[in-house]
Amino acid sequence: MLRLALHFVGQALAVDCEVLVVVERQGVGDAPVDELQRAGARLLIVEGGAGPFHKTRLLNAGLAAARGCHVVAFDSDLLPLFPLETLCRLISNSPSLVLGGYRIMSGPDPCAEEDERHPETSSKLARPYSAPEDCAGALYKQLLAGERFMVCPVLRRDLLLHLAGWNEAYCGWGCEDQDVLERYVAASGLLPARLPDLLYLHFDHPQQSGWNEMELVQHNRAYYYRSR
Repeated sequence: MLRLALHFVGQALAVDCEVLVVVERQGVGDAPVDELQRAGARLLIVEGGAGPFHKTRLLNAGLAAARGCHVVAFDSDLLPLFPLETLCRLISNSPSLVLGGYRIMSGPDPCAEEDERHPETSSKLARPYSAPEDCAGALYKQLLAGERFMVCPVLRRDLLLHLAGWNEAYCGWGCEDQDVLERYVAASGLLPARLPDLLYLHFDHPQQSGWNEMELVQHNRAYYYRSR
């Protein structure tokens, strides 16, 4: 993962993008911050409190420290499968759009059926598969119920600051990205455009306590629907 992160930093700096790495102080020892800084990334260390990982608080700290015209909240478990130059060109040519992408998941598909006759070609084998937001039920909510979702939306920093950034009532994993995108689109009048050209590979990782455990996910989703 470090090699991928260093490659990403190099790509970003080559097209005049700022890379801001935001970490909690207690997690600094586990993060390859020295290598990332040497590659040209800026480091922002945020004091962490007790309890679950508070991603939205870190996102807002990064937003306050960012210096560019646009911001993209980028997770370390994503790998862009396109040159970042493509994203920069799309941003400059699409001022009326909120650009975002798709992701495909690495690892075995938990929803796939095992083919007992041909196990060597089974869809359960580790290979990329569609993300949860692209299943039938999630697509219904996006297309007909007004929910919005895209991976790594490109947001104007001034408009996002005007909206006070991410809602810090979301703690742990889930729904903070939908919430901020829907508020941003409603306030700006810009049109969301999700492009397959902006495709990311999402690396499989196990459930982590204080981050994506089911209790936190359910709490965030319930809060999201109460707040809509």
